[in-house]
Amino acid sequence: MKNSFYLFCRFLLFLKLKVLFFFKVKGRGFVPKRGGCIIASNHLSYLDPIVLAVASPRILSFMAKKELFSQHGNFFKWLITALNAFPLERGTADLKAIRFAINKLKNGHCLIVFPEGTRSKSGEVKDPQSGVSMLAAKANVPVIPAFITGSDKALPAESKKIAFFTPMSVRFGPALTFKPDPSRNDIKADYQIFSNQIIEQIRLLEDFEK
Repeated sequence: MKNSFYLFCRFLLFLKLKVLFFFKVKGRGFVPKRGGCIIASNHLSYLDPIVLAVASPRILSFMAKKELFSQHGNFFKWLITALNAFPLERGTADLKAIRFAINKLKNGHCLIVFPEGTRSKSGEVKDPQSGVSMLAAKANVPVIPAFITGSDKALPAESKKIAFFTPMSVRFGPALTFKPDPSRNDIKADYQIFSNQIIEQIRLLEDFEK
């Protein structure tokens, strides 16, 4: 039932994005058909999880800030939970959320992660945090880079009003796999190096859109 509701919502959102935002997706074939994986994307707008959910051929899960599950009423909490969101306490090492994410990945789910951590108000892809690498390493899953265009213009960071008929698109790229350097013996450095590699691939996808 949960997946049926997700797929129904995704279909409706696809129609809206296609008609109201001329939505396009490129590179869908890079997303694995099965098995755990992470989709790592740039982050421009609150619309990004929706945009990625519509673009991906897979059912996606994503972390959402804990406040969303308590500040907007029981219906909103039920809705985002039904759409595979789970709470994350930002600004802390939320071990419960991390363990939950790793478990979902190990059980074959596909998870959205924004390596930058927060939205980029300038539109430029910022330097990454190391969390995406840690999740990929602990769960032993590939990372698929993605680049979103237009969501910042459709819903800017400082606005609550959506600008319709603003083109939006998503481009996926080839999967990346975490491979630590055994000669270095510094797992934290390995995590940051891999996160940097992911961000560089996202920036390369951006170059295709220019």
